[in-house]
Amino acid sequence: MSFNKPAANDRLTAIHHPSIWLVVLTAGLLLGQAFAVIPQAIPLRVAFVVLLPLGFLVSSRTRRIGSLVLVAALAFSVGYVRHRQLLYPSFAPNHLCSVMQQDSSLYLEGVLSQEPQKLPNRTRWLLSSERIWHATGAEEISGNILVNVRGTRREWHYGDRVRFSVRPNIPRGNGNPGGFDYAAYLADREIYATGFLDNDGQVELVERAPDFLRGKVESLRREIRRFIDRNFSPDNGALLKALTVGDMGEIPKTMSFDFTAAGVNHVLSISGLHVSMLGLVIFAMVRFGLGLSSTLLLRWNLLKFATFCSFFAVVFYTALAGAMVPTVRSAIMIGVYELAVLLDREEEVLTSLTLAALLIALVWPSVITDISFQLSFLAVFFIAWGMRKVQEWLPRRAREELPQERSWWKHKVGKVGLQLAVPILATVGTAPLIAHYFGHLSLAGFLSNPVIVPLVGFVVVPLGLLIGFLALTFSAAAWPLVWVMEHLLSLTIWLVHLLAQLPLANIGVPSPNLLEVGGLYLFLLSILLIRTSRYAVVALVVVVGFLTVDGWYWWHERWNRKELRVTHLDVGHGDAAVVELPGSKVLLIDAGGAPTGEFDTGEAIVGPFLRSRKIVKVDYLMVSHPRIDHYGGMRSIVREFGPSEFWSGPGKGQTTRFEDLEEALEQSKIKRLILNNKEPCRAIDGVKLCVLHPPQDATEDGSVLLRLEFGKVRLLFAGDLDKREEQGLQGKTKELRSAVIKVPRHGGAASSTSEFVAAVQSRLAIFSVAARNRFGLPRDEVISRYREAGAEILRTDEDGAIIVETDGSTIRYAGYRSGRQGTINFNN
Repeated sequence: MSFNKPAANDRLTAIHHPSIWLVVLTAGLLLGQAFAVIPQAIPLRVAFVVLLPLGFLVSSRTRRIGSLVLVAALAFSVGYVRHRQLLYPSFAPNHLCSVMQQDSSLYLEGVLSQEPQKLPNRTRWLLSSERIWHATGAEEISGNILVNVRGTRREWHYGDRVRFSVRPNIPRGNGNPGGFDYAAYLADREIYATGFLDNDGQVELVERAPDFLRGKVESLRREIRRFIDRNFSPDNGALLKALTVGDMGEIPKTMSFDFTAAGVNHVLSISGLHVSMLGLVIFAMVRFGLGLSSTLLLRWNLLKFATFCSFFAVVFYTALAGAMVPTVRSAIMIGVYELAVLLDREEEVLTSLTLAALLIALVWPSVITDISFQLSFLAVFFIAWGMRKVQEWLPRRAREELPQERSWWKHKVGKVGLQLAVPILATVGTAPLIAHYFGHLSLAGFLSNPVIVPLVGFVVVPLGLLIGFLALTFSAAAWPLVWVMEHLLSLTIWLVHLLAQLPLANIGVPSPNLLEVGGLYLFLLSILLIRTSRYAVVALVVVVGFLTVDGWYWWHERWNRKELRVTHLDVGHGDAAVVELPGSKVLLIDAGGAPTGEFDTGEAIVGPFLRSRKIVKVDYLMVSHPRIDHYGGMRSIVREFGPSEFWSGPGKGQTTRFEDLEEALEQSKIKRLILNNKEPCRAIDGVKLCVLHPPQDATEDGSVLLRLEFGKVRLLFAGDLDKREEQGLQGKTKELRSAVIKVPRHGGAASSTSEFVAAVQSRLAIFSVAARNRFGLPRDEVISRYREAGAEILRTDEDGAIIVETDGSTIRYAGYRSGRQGTINFNN
């Protein structure tokens, strides 16, 4: 392998390149935003580090490097402080969060700062608070609150001034490893309070006076939505609304699943892809149309004029899509590049991309944490830079041949190869982050993106916008296009469904952590640079070594464990415990569940945790009680994690969700076992599993009581055991005695009698309970019983996920959110 001799000169040239200042400034700003996410604040005394580069300014040889380091340090400080202020704000005395009291209602007045977002089972309002009404008058306040309304009977618009009584709450942060931090997500959008209304019956409309310009745009969006609702079938209409006005709330879950499985889920949300392709269509139409005139060809610069027209189309589409933050960011990216075209700097794609990133980071202090920003910029970066590297790898002769000397078929094959390289580079460039956030990779994306993306971007979106324009101006002219569009949308949905059914179309993968994601990107960059930089070889060796060690650790953790590990997940009002048995097998006891079908705890909480532990197969599933807070999230686990056996008591749930679970079990041909206390204890990888309840002749929906025994340590999973069932276990003190208990019925008064607590003699009592639940759980008297019996109390609402590990003689436990830790030793 050969290396370029003037590598040192190239590095000096890079340092003196004018764009290096832009790169350093942008990188420092984004890095500062990223570090702000770390809970521990950087001590103020570390600020003097910013002054260290001043020493380099003395010498002329190091002055430029010192200046670059100083700029980077200052940019880092700005990015860090601005993002930190969003995540950990100091509220003014009149801010909503300063005047509200937990679990107390307020009569609130404010303005809807966005068009209400319609979702399948609710409507979401973003309210800019203005005042609180008391019996004696009004109190002026500020601050945003996100309100979910279960049922709306009236139509609400952006700019409506409303009053209603609401009980505001502070959003809770992430309580589970691998989970989504909802509180940080809202804080990045300056939302620090949430509320809930059962319906809008008691909401008072004070005034309907939206901002003139945005109010007109929102009115146009509503008219287009109404036209689509009247003239398109439900599924096609939902897809068209998502692509034209950015309304994704009515996309059916099955359609969303198909788009995800086919690797084209990004098509559903208006982003840089849609905006850029529409801009390209307008650019091509203007340039081609005006190019038919020889006079215009001679007098005008059609390239720049078409670019100018394209920019206005991009702005219009951004506004029509609701001017949502991801769309506006995409418009900025495209606008910066089109500005480069107008300034004859169109070849400097990476410089334009860096400038766009800088502008966006200055406008949005938390943009580095936004998934759409990360994926969009990585995709564009890998396409632009990767294509440059691919062309550098081409044989020199092929690049220097005159057109008449080239082979026709080789030229065509080369062009097709370069075109195919675009989706491959975008897919490879975003794959580590997609695996990190979603735990899935779509192999079908290599086939679906070259088909679906042009169909949607070049045909469906422009035609949909034309239909929307005609619907507002001359609706009769839109009818022929409606018929065409109906068939195009049906074709799109059918193709996506077909591609989603391909073998291995969508595969679950272990979710890499951020350190592993960084290693994977360093690996990709080293591969692209390996022919031009010797340092790339060193980096490649280092990163391969790191990934090898990391892989060995996880191989040992997943396939050669020596300890028993149990994680009680925070699933709100429900139960979910992941049992990692010594060796490699995994048992999932319950998967939580919410009464409404909109939130799937299996998909949103349990699944991400399993993938963060590099678990892609769950061997055994158990539902301890046929209530939805135990089985509600189990269906997605059945479909995605390939269990071998399903255990439950004799009872069955009385909901459609349980019927869906049974259908999934039937389709997957999973072995089912009905548990009872007459079954002999079962040993799996050194752990003895014993069913203590229900009895063999039980017919009602009794709870399963399961005991795990490993060495000297016993763990009891009490499900929803009630007082009557506890009385039936009297006299079985020897069987019940366990060091750790998952407290039955979330600590309710209908269980955990004094006799039962005394019989168990637990050292650690775990309450799986929701924060601020309406049932008032856990009950104080139940906590007192376990505490008086000598048990340490841990709660998922306070401690988050609770991790218990044992080697058979010692127990170690930790709370993921609270950081509480402890050890219980049985060797004495």
